[in-house]
Amino acid sequence: MQWGRVHLLHRSLPFGRDYVWVIPLIEAIMGGIGGAIVGLVGLVIKPLQRRAVVVAIAAAWVVAPVLWLYQPIHPAASAVLALGIGSAVSRLLGPRASGLERTAVWLVPAGLAATIGAGFGLHAWLGWTERRALAALPAVHGKPPNVVLIILDTVRAWNLSWYGYGRPTTPRLAARVAEGVRFDRVIAPAPWTTPSHATLFTGRYPTELSANWLTPLDGTFPTLAEALRDAGYLTAGFVANYVFTGHGTGLDRGFAHYVDDPVRPIPLLRYTSATAWLKQRPWLIERLGPRRFVTGRDAAEVNEATLGWLGQAGRGDRPFFLFLNYFDAHAPYAAPPPYDSLFMPAKTGLPSLRYFDMVERSYGRGPFPRSELEDSYNAYDGALAYLDRAVDSLLGELGRRGLLSNTIVVIASDHGEQFGEHRVVQHGNSLYLPALHVPLAILWPGRVPARRVSYPTSLRDVAATILGLAGVKNPGLPGRSLARYWEGGDTTSVDTLLSAVDYSRLLPKNPPSPVLSGSLRSVILDSLQYIRNGDGSEELYQLGKDFWQVRNLAARPEFAGELEKLRGALLAVTGQRARD
Repeated sequence: MQWGRVHLLHRSLPFGRDYVWVIPLIEAIMGGIGGAIVGLVGLVIKPLQRRAVVVAIAAAWVVAPVLWLYQPIHPAASAVLALGIGSAVSRLLGPRASGLERTAVWLVPAGLAATIGAGFGLHAWLGWTERRALAALPAVHGKPPNVVLIILDTVRAWNLSWYGYGRPTTPRLAARVAEGVRFDRVIAPAPWTTPSHATLFTGRYPTELSANWLTPLDGTFPTLAEALRDAGYLTAGFVANYVFTGHGTGLDRGFAHYVDDPVRPIPLLRYTSATAWLKQRPWLIERLGPRRFVTGRDAAEVNEATLGWLGQAGRGDRPFFLFLNYFDAHAPYAAPPPYDSLFMPAKTGLPSLRYFDMVERSYGRGPFPRSELEDSYNAYDGALAYLDRAVDSLLGELGRRGLLSNTIVVIASDHGEQFGEHRVVQHGNSLYLPALHVPLAILWPGRVPARRVSYPTSLRDVAATILGLAGVKNPGLPGRSLARYWEGGDTTSVDTLLSAVDYSRLLPKNPPSPVLSGSLRSVILDSLQYIRNGDGSEELYQLGKDFWQVRNLAARPEFAGELEKLRGALLAVTGQRARD
């Protein structure tokens, strides 16, 4: 089923490995419940007991979930079409119905047993491969530092307390970041999760990597986790965004232990074909609350899994590398109480109104009603406050266990978020600053000083930085260590900051966004950003004087030299000319 979602319907990357057996099991259970309901109703409505009717309903039950995956067809139309197909199947199989019944008597239980057995077998195999990976780790000499890489999915720098935001969204982390190095002008390599993480792990530009909307990260280039594993580190990843950072994305390469979507009954019901379309029903979301429809794990669950693994890993004297992905700031911005209403206007005044006054003056009215954008923006800030508490709680527990003193902590985001700027919302659809400007901080008590770095930097350099600080041999991950900004290294040479996003048919067509015209490329040199759009048009912004990116200077003759220079920079890092 998931293969069809990816390759036929172009819907998403694959989910976790457990879905291979769990989804068929859940679908079978739901089919059994449906059959039981039909059987009970048949006690009253006698025609439902006819063999032809039973076969037709059973066939329609199998076909309907497949049709529901294709959302352009209305669910009601899908149900009618499924019943029609079921009737045709019933007429076709009518003469063989008695034989099918005899086959089903043993085939259904055998199929269920095989499915459950596959689940146990998969977990036994995963446990065996993890133990084998741990046994193969090389010896560790001395006391290398631990590494904790924390990614706050969909968090833009603008809304964080440690970057001067007006609301107290992240006061706890602001206090912690003040003790380390804070980078003020960090650009994400992509405005969405999978390619940005892929660059973060490999140090490669997104245009060099296979990771994209429908393809996972392949094994062409080594990863940060592989380098640390080969140096004797215990490697473990705990991700909440299990669609775009799960096993199926290839980002788990090098991790001995990797947890994306645990097997839990209620969340699994969200992904059965028979109930998938319910997630799109506004009336149901309103009644049950958006949090029940979030396709990701809660921050508290990520913390619990991480700390549980640390307590059971049998580390001995080995250092560990932890990668954590938190998903709570992603749409629909559904933080638990009291954070869900923490920054609503009735309690905290109207700072978001002032923000959207600025948006409307700069870009005109957004693609959605202003009230809807304001509510989302306030909920987003509440989600950040929840993340602030959760991440601070995790770090506090690591400190209580005596682990922080020799641990490099890196806190960053994979990409930002948009709330009407340039008439664009959410992410993955433009290369403007709200989608690219992300936080980055490095903490290591006694080893990394308290400092603020204002030079333009990229997430591409994070892997090289971690390996350099940990004293681990770099197996060929490019990028330059950011330690040069506090260790007296070369800070005069200017790096080209590349960001990219490719067009895909799976992208929503409404509201309109820049990526719908084709793949986008952006380079930033010092304070100038150049964007090449998919239709060949160009944009140039002087970020030092126009941070809101209101004035496109690409057609201004006085900037012709700078424009040509940036075109050359794009060609140098991607091999693609500014105008194909």
